[in-house]
Amino acid sequence: MKKWLFIFILLFSALSYPLQSIKAEKAETLEWEKRAELPDARVGAVSEVYEGKIYVIGGTGPSKQFTNTTYVYDTKLDKWSEKASMKTGRMGAASVIVGDHIYVMGGRTEQGLTNSVEVYNIKTDTWEGVEDLPFEFKIASYDLYAGVIDNKIYILGYRSTLKHLVDSNTYSYDIKTKEWTKKKKFEKDAPVGNSVVIKNKLYVLSGQETFEYDPSIDQWTSIGLGGIGRYYDALNFEDSIIRTGGVPKVTLYDKETKTSRTIPNSSAPYRMGHVSAIVDDTLYVIGGIQQSNDTPTHARDNFKSNLSISLKSLKNTDTTAPPGDKDPDPATPPKDGSTNPGDKDPDPATPPKDDSTNPGDKDPEPTTPPKDDTSDEDGDALLIITMVNGLQKEYDLSMKEVNAFLSWYKKRDAGEGPGFYEIDEHDNNKGPFESKKDYVVFKNILMFEINKYKK
Repeated sequence: MKKWLFIFILLFSALSYPLQSIKAEKAETLEWEKRAELPDARVGAVSEVYEGKIYVIGGTGPSKQFTNTTYVYDTKLDKWSEKASMKTGRMGAASVIVGDHIYVMGGRTEQGLTNSVEVYNIKTDTWEGVEDLPFEFKIASYDLYAGVIDNKIYILGYRSTLKHLVDSNTYSYDIKTKEWTKKKKFEKDAPVGNSVVIKNKLYVLSGQETFEYDPSIDQWTSIGLGGIGRYYDALNFEDSIIRTGGVPKVTLYDKETKTSRTIPNSSAPYRMGHVSAIVDDTLYVIGGIQQSNDTPTHARDNFKSNLSISLKSLKNTDTTAPPGDKDPDPATPPKDGSTNPGDKDPDPATPPKDDSTNPGDKDPEPTTPPKDDTSDEDGDALLIITMVNGLQKEYDLSMKEVNAFLSWYKKRDAGEGPGFYEIDEHDNNKGPFESKKDYVVFKNILMFEINKYKK
């Protein structure tokens, strides 16, 4: 790896998913702010927001496997307090808020998986049990997805059998009549993801896909947008999707315009099993554990972190896709079963990221990828590719090689060409090998950077 002392940055950014075009953010770089820590470490909890306060409920702690605590964080006072506890400790549950009532559903308890539901009355600080989830089977922790639409709770219980068959169901719960109604069966693969409601539709993000449920027609559809990594979180901000967890930056994705806006911060907290919340245009990421290949079942004693970052730079910006972008059919993402030999445990992470300048903008930022016929082949560059599972690969290449990679990426983005790309590691080759090459899979690319320099 050549030294960075002579590098001056020319950043080219791109997205991992064929549907996306992006708008550059000119806001100043923002940093994460440390807030008052959790009273006790938590992983696998649920969270909801009410009147500027964040409720963090259940999960597992360092000393007790299944907790029933209710912690409340006052964002204005930067202070935690404790409220009445649930009757049953649980982790990996799903939650929704309806008015001043928080519904905590399913998850894993000391007795095993449960379909029980408890409701917290914020005004009276009391808990009560209501009708169990109507599934014919127990839903595993992190596999229950829920959202509220028109005062009804919609839930998807995902289950994959030992024969790798999907046996999942969708239900709605009428708050007034307290009745469950069976809805359209879900027949796709969606383990340990997350869900978010946008404009009266429920979106389930899992793996490399996002699924849309429209209650007005009782129909599930794959919209082709990249999903979310295992045990990460997703939120609605201004009718767009924010993913938190193993992602390099905070990015807002608008599924309708197929654009992304990114806070140009240097890094985002890499963690899983955490909770996220948005209060007054500020994003909070609370608890969890550091990202790893392990299932987040136990909290760590010293991991009580509570971090925040402002989202104001993502508000009310023009996200119109640059003219001439070709968007493939969102229902038919590229199908290539190739795997990346260099990726270990290619659990897809989250989301589309990064910035490129919209043609026509004044004073464009140097973030627009060069055209295929670019003649800029002088010098060298450091190509940094971030995979959807958080793995980063660095390649010291000539600009000619970088342009060849960009040409392949652009063609694959338009649905043409092979699903993988061969990169020669050159001087990065370690070991008793005559040569070493990496095969990068298009659908596994989260983002990439090109840092051009002169020797």
